[in-house]
Amino acid sequence: MADTLASLAKSLGPKYEVRRVVGSGGFADVYEVWDKDLERRLAVKVLRPDVAWTAGMIERFQRETRAAARLEHANILPIHFVGEGEGLVYYAMPFVDGMSLGELLKRSGALPPERALAIIVPILDALDHAHKAGLIHRDIKPDNIMLDTARGRPLLVDFGIARRLGSEAGAGLTQTGLVIGTPHYMSPEQALGDPNLGPRSDLYSLGCVLFQMVTGSPPFDGESSQQVVGKHIADPPPAAHDVNPKVPREMSDVILRCLEKQPADRFQSAGEVIAALESDNQPSTMRSRASAAQAATELLVSGARTAPTARRHGGTSARPRRVGWVILAIALPVLVLGAGAMFFRQPTLAFQNRLTDMVAVQVGGEERRILPGGSFNLKVDRARRLDVSWQLISRLGVSLGDTIAIARPRGTVRIAATARPTHGSYFAPLITNETGRPLTITVNAGLAGSMRCGCIVPPGAVRMAIGYYPLFENSTVRAEADGRAATFKDLGPQVDATRGIVGLLFTEADLRTTH
Repeated sequence: MADTLASLAKSLGPKYEVRRVVGSGGFADVYEVWDKDLERRLAVKVLRPDVAWTAGMIERFQRETRAAARLEHANILPIHFVGEGEGLVYYAMPFVDGMSLGELLKRSGALPPERALAIIVPILDALDHAHKAGLIHRDIKPDNIMLDTARGRPLLVDFGIARRLGSEAGAGLTQTGLVIGTPHYMSPEQALGDPNLGPRSDLYSLGCVLFQMVTGSPPFDGESSQQVVGKHIADPPPAAHDVNPKVPREMSDVILRCLEKQPADRFQSAGEVIAALESDNQPSTMRSRASAAQAATELLVSGARTAPTARRHGGTSARPRRVGWVILAIALPVLVLGAGAMFFRQPTLAFQNRLTDMVAVQVGGEERRILPGGSFNLKVDRARRLDVSWQLISRLGVSLGDTIAIARPRGTVRIAATARPTHGSYFAPLITNETGRPLTITVNAGLAGSMRCGCIVPPGAVRMAIGYYPLFENSTVRAEADGRAATFKDLGPQVDATRGIVGLLFTEADLRTTH
């Protein structure tokens, strides 16, 4: 890095003093630079010279950075200039006093919902501005959200690797083979190498970030980048409320919609996400963007509130107690009326597919096919019995389904397709094959009801689904190749109770000669 520092100083010229390296990543390093003429600190991001950049990549980087420099939004870190020289390509930004959201989450863990909202809503607004200007980010993650503690605002950074939408000139520059993104926050279409990413890919990444903000960890994790990417592509996302019950269900539902596998099933724009987070259905602490912005300085890092309730020296509220009785007298009739309205309102069926394959749902004489992680709501007749049946659609494994009958539906009836239907338990092994040879799989080998999956797991497969099978405490999965085999035993306690999944990694060292 000393060589790069010297080269950068030479390229920038005598008007700038290159002071130190302040950050390093897979594609670029960041240096603190002092602008002598304007007496200001800059952060200069330099593409790493040890990466094999092609001329096309460099040209695209420069075009897109200049496009990003035209963005003007209070929550987007501006770009002052783009430069090239001494074998380096770089751009300069204001130096931010503060920390990244990634640093905050490492230090604090999960954030309270109102604190998360104070950060994420301005970022959504910035993203909406960029999308309307024809730019997508493609690498939204906690480390690319800076918390400017001096001004009390979050900032979206690193638009320098964004791709301009609808650019005819850029068509030939996008086919570089360079996959940009971070596995824990990468949309399924980005993971699959779709060259035509749209704004809703950014919304998926932002949903991953918000999930981590309120639960403490990203929605998907694994032992390798390939496993994490495989989960983004195939696994239903968990609900934030299920991971952390303190997360309001309404907020959890917004996150789940951001994490839909199909872009068409997500919100249409960042503005729609803001509207959903600020809707009247959200808790009052999450409803007002104005109050969130006002509280930004305290909420960003310290988590303190701007207007704490006045207290007496004895620790009790400064308001007279009789106010509480007045409020109760007003609220009680409202609560009674609300309960009556809930009793008489038309019931709603809320169905969710928590399995790893599509299910066919029969209700009201109609069939609906629901993708993994998908859901639907349906108004039903409160005077008639509600009959719902669902069936897993899969060519592998066994038949899995359930039938539920509710004599008098009331309110919201929640039904989910899970691996624990009314009768029996099932599991879905996800096979990662690092043996270097194709594997044949037998489920519950050595037990009554042993079944071959009728499939071949190719070398290099990551979390390949082979269908659902009956689950017991001592369930097994056996892999065979070239007269050798490896077996996982007693899988019952390791299986996810709701989705039924269990990840199994077979390596060359696991295989033993069979007798």
